[in-house]
Amino acid sequence: MKRKKQSLPEPNNNENSFRLSDEARAEIDNEYADVSEEYLASLVYPDEDGDIYDDAEEYEYTDEEDSDEDTDEEDEFGEDEDETDDEDADGDDTDEEDTDDEDTDGGDADEADEVIPYGRKRHILRKLIIAVIILCFAVMFFDICVLFYTGQLWFNQPRKRDYPVRGPVITEKLGEIGWTPFSRQNIQMCYIRATKSTAYEDERFSENKDGSRRSRLPTGMIHIFDPDHSGKEQAEHFIEVCGKMKGRLRPAVDCDPGIFRTVIPPDYDKFTNELRDFCDRIKEEYGCTPIIKCSSRIYNNVAQRDTFEDCPIWYISEYSKPPDDVRWDFWGYSSRVKFDYYESKDFLEMVLFNGDEKQFKKMYI
Repeated sequence: MKRKKQSLPEPNNNENSFRLSDEARAEIDNEYADVSEEYLASLVYPDEDGDIYDDAEEYEYTDEEDSDEDTDEEDEFGEDEDETDDEDADGDDTDEEDTDDEDTDGGDADEADEVIPYGRKRHILRKLIIAVIILCFAVMFFDICVLFYTGQLWFNQPRKRDYPVRGPVITEKLGEIGWTPFSRQNIQMCYIRATKSTAYEDERFSENKDGSRRSRLPTGMIHIFDPDHSGKEQAEHFIEVCGKMKGRLRPAVDCDPGIFRTVIPPDYDKFTNELRDFCDRIKEEYGCTPIIKCSSRIYNNVAQRDTFEDCPIWYISEYSKPPDDVRWDFWGYSSRVKFDYYESKDFLEMVLFNGDEKQFKKMYI
């Protein structure tokens, strides 16, 4: 008599089934051949519908069933594998496309919504500030160069109230000068170059001499001294060109030997003797010694000697005020000053007097 069938839960197809081969079952049967009938009666076997029989004897396995079941399982697993491969392939393509799209869309969104970090902002701001500071310094440096070149800004800017008497040095390089309007500018005197060495005469000296007399501007004459020639002969040449100079300022003798003599210094003892001869001849002719115009080098080696105690000193110092130990009456403080009413518009050399207008009158012949 068969026992009532008991229902088991449906097998999970997704899980891999386990089935023994015929050889394995045979070995198991041989091993348990002596098992009691009571034990065998307690075993249960499933039928084709999944029902379980209590009696093991009434359930028999067949080769056809085994082969059919194996084939079905292989077909099922084969189809599952094919479907899985297709799904994997399709899924890979889809995932790659989705990923690309997401990366593209996400990249655009990230670029659009990118937030600059605070540290990077500070770095950019710092670089901008440094660039602005460098630009400002460059502009300032350029402006200063322009002001120095045009003479509007210079190393020496002596105050007018301290030195009220000042004026330019006039040479042939300035071209034609409108003396009447020229003399009405902020100048109180001027010096005109007349001669050089024993033979040279400024090309526009006669014209400038006459024009300055008509303007009634206090004017003096300058001689360019040459230490390689006789001082007395140079004085004779100067007197011949300038003539009478009553009412004019004391003549001046420019003792700057030039660039060549800077490299090869002259014999300062000979320089002193020839310059003294020049001064004595000028004093004999005009009743006064000339003003010695010199740089620091000539002052230290020649002009400061006791030989020239009776001569006023025109000290050239364009980058600072004359030192306290220098005895000076005139100060050449700049060579880059411009005025109006002359042809060339070149820079002029400026000189001032160390004193007031009353003291300045002592410089007249």
